[in-house]
Amino acid sequence: MSLPTDFDLKERVRAAVDIVDVIGATTELRPQGRNFVARCPWHNDRRPSMTVNQERQTWKCWPCDIGGDVFSFVMRRDGIDFPAAIRSLAEQAGIEVPEHSGGKRTEPGSPDDRPTLFSAMEVVANAYFAELESGTSSDSQLAREYLRDRGISEESRKRYQIGFAPDSWDFAVNLLKAKGFSGEVAHAAGIASAKRSGDGFVDMFRGRLMFPILDLQRRPVALGGRIIPEIAKRLGDRAGGKYINGRETLLFRKSHQLYGLDQARESIRKGGEALVMEGYTDVVMTRQEGIEPVVAVLGTALGEQHVKILKRLAQRVVLVLDGDEAGQNRADEVLELFVHADVDLRVLTLPEGQDPADYVAQYGRESLERLAAEAPDALDHKLSRLTDGVDLLQDTHAVTSAVDTMLKIVAKAPDGLKTDQLLMRMANRFQFKPERLEQRLKGLREESQRRERFRTAAGTGPRIARNAPGNTSQRSPQRGAFTADDLNAAFQQSAEGDEYDPTTSDQANGTSELPLRQNTAVPIQPVQLRPLASLERDLFEVLIENPDLAITAVEAIDPDWFETNTAKMLLSAYQDLEFDGQQLDIDSVLLLVENEQLKNQLVTLLERINRRTSELPQTAEQRYNAVMSRFQELAFSNEQTKKIEQLASELLPEDEEVAILEAMIAEARTKHGIQDSNKPS
Repeated sequence: MSLPTDFDLKERVRAAVDIVDVIGATTELRPQGRNFVARCPWHNDRRPSMTVNQERQTWKCWPCDIGGDVFSFVMRRDGIDFPAAIRSLAEQAGIEVPEHSGGKRTEPGSPDDRPTLFSAMEVVANAYFAELESGTSSDSQLAREYLRDRGISEESRKRYQIGFAPDSWDFAVNLLKAKGFSGEVAHAAGIASAKRSGDGFVDMFRGRLMFPILDLQRRPVALGGRIIPEIAKRLGDRAGGKYINGRETLLFRKSHQLYGLDQARESIRKGGEALVMEGYTDVVMTRQEGIEPVVAVLGTALGEQHVKILKRLAQRVVLVLDGDEAGQNRADEVLELFVHADVDLRVLTLPEGQDPADYVAQYGRESLERLAAEAPDALDHKLSRLTDGVDLLQDTHAVTSAVDTMLKIVAKAPDGLKTDQLLMRMANRFQFKPERLEQRLKGLREESQRRERFRTAAGTGPRIARNAPGNTSQRSPQRGAFTADDLNAAFQQSAEGDEYDPTTSDQANGTSELPLRQNTAVPIQPVQLRPLASLERDLFEVLIENPDLAITAVEAIDPDWFETNTAKMLLSAYQDLEFDGQQLDIDSVLLLVENEQLKNQLVTLLERINRRTSELPQTAEQRYNAVMSRFQELAFSNEQTKKIEQLASELLPEDEEVAILEAMIAEARTKHGIQDSNKPS
């Protein structure tokens, strides 16, 4: 789980925000009894079926079987992970989140202070917007005319806050200086560049149409500029490229950001599909034509982190590429993403060298939507490209080359059902026996492993960073049992076919500080947790009702008694809290748990308890004792069954069989309080 310092941060954030305010900011709430209700944003909810409990600070939608606390709501609403949800709510509440950068604290107004950079970005973005809307210069007029010529409406301009950067070396720098921001802050925010000679800074964007890039809280984190042809003619060689994308800063990472996601989030979630384009104007124009779930990458190819973000909102992602040669080549790059990602990744390459903005303007919304619906997945798209013009029966060299190209990509994916299905599809396309493809795939993987071993032996393998998995130089104090994070990692790795080694987990290496951890590996999708079994549910309901019993339970319960991993993870949460000296009440458990599914299970238990219409005949302590007795009986029964199976499956000497049987009988008599007649009373 998390370290105590992280628990304190979560507690401060939760205390500073009200779940009713957070949910009510994007969803209409109305009071119903002691709770609030709303139409669930994640299904076609005609009657309000989502309940918000202000007292408990929880939410639950029964038709979707989802729920949790304010953190899990923000995670699901914004398509972000737990650390990002903490940061979002902390900033909303005005709570500083430590960066853990060597212990140094940032000073307000400094170039490494995030709130300062946000403020500077907002000042400049607003100024660019005002310049396009009402600027009096001839260049501002040219920018407005260009926007009209492209067919971008006033509504679209305001929706995406499009602006204009004057052809000046110091418009933004001087504006920020007048507002009290230093040139270093302008540079750190990606608004200015250092002068090539001498000290000082100059504007990064000049004479361009400006597109603010907003995060999911609708704050500008970067800017992108598009050239205006009439101004470019005047500037000549000084005009630069067609697009200039903001450089990466503390606020902005290209691989983690998508243009227009703040506008498209709800439509992507409701429709289950996202269309990913390459340019700002592609997004603006397609949205203007009524296609809402549209976003764009930002000067980089669609990557693993983009897919991870989109998968939180949709199961189908359509990459819409220009029909030129560059677009065709980029389409080839996404197959590896498709192989790794648990998402339906489609590739649509537009015809006749058109981009999405031109296509939708010429052929309309319905035509583009039809092409998107019919788009092949990345595997079919790559196969079609490789076999275009190839006689699959006669051109042996081209076919074997195509097969090897495909298998080298598939070889990078872990074994599993998806790999099996990919091989079957390739076998059908090329009319090969699946066994031959499997054999070749195995050879490619072995060859890759040999190369990796050689690089490692030669000292050229990947360097292990401090605190990376495998570096056990810094260990946190561990209990005998796994933590819930260890268990979740084990379930995730076992789903990928890997063995789990607890000594290489993040928890074992002291790297679980919430604001610091960055996952740069291929994202592993969380394993679906089963609902609690009946007896497990009874146990945790009792522990929620009477937290004092949890202190006894964490020491008395054997995790092997549990049928589901869900119960094991909940027990680990209680153990972590007890080990860290925290309260064992439901609020603390909810605060500690970061897994969305686990939070939902806890809220489901809470709702079951709250919906009881009458008092139970037994006290919580009596029910706890009954549950524990039942667990012990089941454990005894299972142990006896194992011994019987051992006797049936193994050829043991007769004296050993007799000894095992006598031990089983003695255990059964002791359990039931029966005196052995052969022993003196």
